[in-house]
Amino acid sequence: MAKSFHKMEVNNGKQTSFWYDNWSSLSCLKDLLNEGGSIALGIMENEMMEDVLLRHRKRRHRIQILNEAENKIEKVKRRASQEDDVPLWKQYDNKFSRQFSTKKTWMCIRQPQPESSWSKGVWFPHSTPKYSFLVWVAIKNRLQLMDRILSWNNAVNGTFVLCQVEMETCQHLFFRCHYSSKIWREMVEGILKEDYTTSWDENLTIISQARRCPTETFIIRYTFQVVAHSIWRERNARKHGEQPLDEKCLAKMIDKMVRLKLLLVKGKGKKYLEEGLMKWFATRL
Repeated sequence: MAKSFHKMEVNNGKQTSFWYDNWSSLSCLKDLLNEGGSIALGIMENEMMEDVLLRHRKRRHRIQILNEAENKIEKVKRRASQEDDVPLWKQYDNKFSRQFSTKKTWMCIRQPQPESSWSKGVWFPHSTPKYSFLVWVAIKNRLQLMDRILSWNNAVNGTFVLCQVEMETCQHLFFRCHYSSKIWREMVEGILKEDYTTSWDENLTIISQARRCPTETFIIRYTFQVVAHSIWRERNARKHGEQPLDEKCLAKMIDKMVRLKLLLVKGKGKKYLEEGLMKWFATRL
């Protein structure tokens, strides 16, 4: 598959293999003509295009594909130059370019899918990849929570480790539990106001829509991801016997992480990022 993405633009022919490089619209001639092609055209397998352009004389063949190959050689001869050969890379519009692009290559090989309603709330400019990744996994219901573990091992204790009251589910973890709900309220109630909720689905709707100003939208999205990641980390720490953190301590850590992020992106040249730190302090009063 990778072979079809690469093509050579022949000029002097020094860097292009006649048989093994894709230099014409016929694709790789070795794949097309197999072993008999070398004998029919009188061109050895190790020859470069430079040798072919200098020494090969056009022949007439009974097989049409061989005549087409001869025509391609003659076409290259007419436009040959002293410049170096140029590697070309396939773009997603099936044209070839001198510049390679991972994005365009990915667009060529991916299977397009409808855009998810929550995508903009998870993947947004200046997000932190590990936070976005965790939220994405949670949305896909792939976190190894106790309700999933109980489906294949009913001998384990499914109670949520942070509250020791209810079953551990994604909705309870984010943010129905009294531990996580206190942290979530501390972080976002001042900016969400009447839209404040502890519902996982409603919060996904809030971060996915841009109904607020860009500054508030960025803060809500980023804070949501920091809180989710921090609670998940605290949950895992307790599972492994580490010293637990109370709600106030974890809330202070999250507040510091958000402030540091807003300070970091302040000089990125976007007005909504410049105002982020001021807006955050205003909602923390």
